[in-house]
Amino acid sequence: MKYQRIEGLVSFVISNYNNENYISDCLDSILNQTYENIEIIVVDDNSTDNSVQVIKQWIENNKNLFKNDDYIKLLELPRNTGFAGCVTAGLFLAKGEYIAMQDGDDKSAKNRIEKQVQFLKDHPEINSVGSNYASFTTDNPTPISVYNEIEYGISKIKDLYSAGKNCISNGTLLIKGTVFDKIGGLTRKIDGAEDYEFITKLLVYGVDNLNEELYYYRNHDKQRSKEFCSINKSFIDEKDLRVLMVLDSLNLGGTETHVLSLIKEFMDRDIHVCVLANHGTFSSEFMKLGCTIYNIDFPLYVIKDKNTEIVYKNKIKQIVSVEHINVIHAHQSSSGALCVDVGKELSIPCIFTVHGLYYYDILFDKLSLADSVISVSQPTYDWLLEYNVASTVVPNAVKFTDFMQTRNSESIKQSLGIDENAFTIVYCSRIAWDKTKVAENLLKVCRDLVRIENLDIHLIIIGDGPDFNQLVGVADRINSLLGKKHIHLVGSKTNVIDYYMEADCVVGTGRVAIEAIACKKPVFAAGNNGYFGLLNCDNIENAWRVYFGDHKSLKSNNASFLYSDLKYAYNNRDDLAMSGESCYEWSKNFFDIISNTDKIIQIYLNTIRNNS
Repeated sequence: MKYQRIEGLVSFVISNYNNENYISDCLDSILNQTYENIEIIVVDDNSTDNSVQVIKQWIENNKNLFKNDDYIKLLELPRNTGFAGCVTAGLFLAKGEYIAMQDGDDKSAKNRIEKQVQFLKDHPEINSVGSNYASFTTDNPTPISVYNEIEYGISKIKDLYSAGKNCISNGTLLIKGTVFDKIGGLTRKIDGAEDYEFITKLLVYGVDNLNEELYYYRNHDKQRSKEFCSINKSFIDEKDLRVLMVLDSLNLGGTETHVLSLIKEFMDRDIHVCVLANHGTFSSEFMKLGCTIYNIDFPLYVIKDKNTEIVYKNKIKQIVSVEHINVIHAHQSSSGALCVDVGKELSIPCIFTVHGLYYYDILFDKLSLADSVISVSQPTYDWLLEYNVASTVVPNAVKFTDFMQTRNSESIKQSLGIDENAFTIVYCSRIAWDKTKVAENLLKVCRDLVRIENLDIHLIIIGDGPDFNQLVGVADRINSLLGKKHIHLVGSKTNVIDYYMEADCVVGTGRVAIEAIACKKPVFAAGNNGYFGLLNCDNIENAWRVYFGDHKSLKSNNASFLYSDLKYAYNNRDDLAMSGESCYEWSKNFFDIISNTDKIIQIYLNTIRNNS
């Protein structure tokens, strides 16, 4: 910024387009505020009516009522830029400690700014505040209450926006100027709802609403929201979707398993979907789907060389053309970065699902260019907000009926030489990152529970990764020390449900936790970020909010937590079984594949229509 923000000053940015009959009322309502330290910046978006003359006359009549000649100004744009461009131009001229925005046909209650400024002073943790609103017409100027979806409370508001809902009215907002300095203005990313993305960027700084009607919307035929809603958007139905699902490779992991479930549901709905990815250990499961699979050998890194990038993008474009794709859905950095570019170059929407907090390689130059971003967890949503990337939370989902069907008749325990009555723990994860630490803790805890507590415990570890051989060495030493095999490392498995079903409890995070719950198994949540503990009906929602310890945590991955919890579980098997059952109903509703696929399809359709 070229100047320091003026303490106590409220900058009002008024966007105007063809409001010659209403703009004077709008400006009067600001001039008559009980809070007197105000500047007004009117931005005219190249109006074709007499607005500019009306505004200039109003300024001439009222300029002596302002503390400073510079506190009232008119900016005439040389061409029509639309709502986002108009407002943002004014925002960059605002000098005040606080900034308010108002449409040129609306009005504010005379005590609006006084109440909002005081609220922000009283609540330093909040940096933006809106309010409830009422409505009026020119013929009936007395505002009347209207039904709306305004909500209150920082946490509730954030939860609603993470679910793709809206509960703040942009015109009612008063924001601290320093927040605008960090996040910038509005974009044209969501046509007709440009303010929605702007509000999502405010959430990380704390936003609330006052439960008072401090803003008055004027109802008339030409108001901005009505004009947008009347536009005949190109109609597209679910059955018209042609989806290219893109992964770096078809290896076995939570991301790939999620995509597999999603494709199955798409195909059940007769939605055309094909897959683009490199071969991997999970390829056989994808081939069973019966959809077309294209193989490209994506590198393990984001391509920076322009010539190499062009070669890969041309291959993707060829597939898009052959399959008549109208939406690309990417999930991982290497392939996803290319898909974002391809989408822009072909004017095809690219949706990007962010599966964790590790996308730093594309966070600053690619993710923000995706047409829509999906987060798989609340912590992921919050993390993206810190970098001004708006998203919608759609969790990993499963088809719960698939997990309660009769499984393989061959006993997993029997094949591993485990006694049928032995207490069996299953840990399923990629053996990498901090999840290796969880596995190492489990090895040591099981060693001590057998050696010190004399408990008949067996641990089965499913998964592969760069640290697998390291883990094998530790397991061999423990088994040698115990004189009997209690630790069983089985590598990657596609039939993990069979293992869950024979376990007394499952230790895991993310999708593993969800799948184990679907099997009605007790789950001890532990992930990359920390330890949560045994899930039950009282804490399952809180466990979801930290994504079962994978994306956030309340405790560290300390072996002592596992030791005491698993010892208790061993000695209280009836209570343990009940905890698994108690999580099932909530999880079945929340992680249901059908309802969450509905959300993803709606994101597809909205994005395609917005790009039309």
